[in-house]
Formats: sequence, structure tokens, C-alpha cells
Amino acid sequence: MSEIPDTAMASGNDDGEPGVNDTRSLGPDELQLLGALEQPADGPAEPAVEDAPEVAFAAADDSPLPALNEDDGDSGDGLEPEFTDR
Repeated sequence: MSEIPDTAMASGNDDGEPGVNDTRSLGPDELQLLGALEQPADGPAEPAVEDAPEVAFAAADDSPLPALNEDDGDSGDGLEPEFTDR
């Protein structure tokens, strides 16, 4: 018996060709986890900000995101500069 632990690198989890979907069915514990991940715990699901067409256009043009609130110009990405007199 080998003293080397079984890891993801040696378990065979990566069998198959790249880009080919795994066709094995999910186990009961995996189905339960999938169901929990599909429903948010605190209310109805909302679309992700990353799925908005504006984000796709900004990514394609390599430009900043448009302002979420047109009054303040804040893009909502948390990366707004803060200017001080220090």
C-alpha cells in the first residue's frame, strides 16, 4: 500500500477528454446540493449584474461599466477613486 494520499490529481476525477461533459448521473447528496444552490436562501432569485448586456458590451470594448445611478456617476464596481488633499 502506498503512503501517498489519494488526491484529485490521482483519483481519476479528470478522466475523459477536455470539453466533454460528464454523463454520469448525480448522486442523492449531489442532487440535494444542486437544489439548494438553485434557490437562494433569502428570497427570490435575481439576475446577476454580470449577466446584463451593458456588462457584456463593456467587456467586449474593454471599457468601464456604465454608471448604475446616472446622478452620481458611480459604476457600482467598488473601484471608484477617492481623492483627498493628503
